[in-house]
Amino acid sequence: MNDHIHIIITGAREKARTILLSRKKLKLGIALSALLLCAVVVGAIISTRLFVENSNLSAQVSAMNLKLIESTQESRNYADRIDDLLSKKTSQTALFEAEKEALVNATLAEFKERNQLIENVMRNLGVKIQKHKGGPFLPSSESQQEDLLLRTDKNLDILRRTPLGRPLSGPITSPFGYREDPFNGKPAFHAGVDMQGRFGENIVATADGTVVQADYNGDYGRFVKISHGNGFTTSFAHLQTFKVKKGAKVKRGQVIGLVGNSGRSTGDHLHYELALHEKPINPAKFIQTANLSKAAPIKKIRVAAVKDKRKISPKDSTIQ
Repeated sequence: MNDHIHIIITGAREKARTILLSRKKLKLGIALSALLLCAVVVGAIISTRLFVENSNLSAQVSAMNLKLIESTQESRNYADRIDDLLSKKTSQTALFEAEKEALVNATLAEFKERNQLIENVMRNLGVKIQKHKGGPFLPSSESQQEDLLLRTDKNLDILRRTPLGRPLSGPITSPFGYREDPFNGKPAFHAGVDMQGRFGENIVATADGTVVQADYNGDYGRFVKISHGNGFTTSFAHLQTFKVKKGAKVKRGQVIGLVGNSGRSTGDHLHYELALHEKPINPAKFIQTANLSKAAPIKKIRVAAVKDKRKISPKDSTIQ
């Protein structure tokens, strides 16, 4: 009887009912009840945790959706700004191209005017200018521009190497050609022009070139000769001293020597010669063409008679 538990239930009418339970069944029921309660508690905890996590996840998803919407709007705004910038850039590019084209056209027009001016001057001086032919085929406008640039480059090169202007600031005292020799009074050919100058005054090159002679040259005295590489040579005689050496490259306007009285000379002056393919030509027109805007007219030069008491043999009467 110790293994059983008697449960007596009394009713209102004093009737009693007796339930007989074994101790093992009771313990088992209590254990099952405890397990069921634990399961309910654990399930509630898990459910609560899952609900909280689900709520957090929903909040995160909502925040992400909001950020996505904001990002999409920013992307649209950025795309609109890019479109505006591209539109402005396109307009600026078109404006730049128009300005560049106008500048190129103005420059080409100036080149054309300068070329015509140079060619007129060279033609007036009798210098031949070759026209460019051949080369690769180019469309009409490009071909004209290329031809103009080639002409400009060629003409500028010709201009740099053509003796123009004055080697000395003084006036011409004896012209080119036949004249009366100042020493013996006999007719003689003067292969250059004489220019008045002060002793020690600077003498400058009249074109770019290379010095081919710089030494003492008999009746010419101290003498400098420059080759300009296009058939032209210039010579400077009766110098006091040299400022260049043979083989030196010189530019127009560079000092090449000083005025003197060396050699067969009647006084301080410069004897200046200009030759084309070794043939002497009159430098007067080249001297007067200092301003390229127009070819200066050749004026008749009055020659001052110069006398010297020194006795010179007739064979020396060609240089002064």
